[in-house]
Amino acid sequence: MRYLPYALLLLSFALGYAALPYGLVGVVALVATFLLFAPRRRALRDQPQAPDQNLLLDGAFLLASQLLIHFVAFAVGVLVLRSFGG
Repeated sequence: MRYLPYALLLLSFALGYAALPYGLVGVVALVATFLLFAPRRRALRDQPQAPDQNLLLDGAFLLASQLLIHFVAFAVGVLVLRSFGG
């Protein structure tokens, strides 16, 4: 579980390098969101200064950030394909 998010980033990079449709990046980001939500919720619950967290907004923020991160990895894969792959 510790290295699985990094493997998903590598998968996003590989999707870009293989020139697959960018819609698949959304699916990978959604999977990463579900994997990261439980540890994130535990960490937020342990913080005494944030007792009233809105789970819906936190989940939306996590999904948006994962979409951005995975799309950047996808774009880097596309750029590497265009630069070195031919």
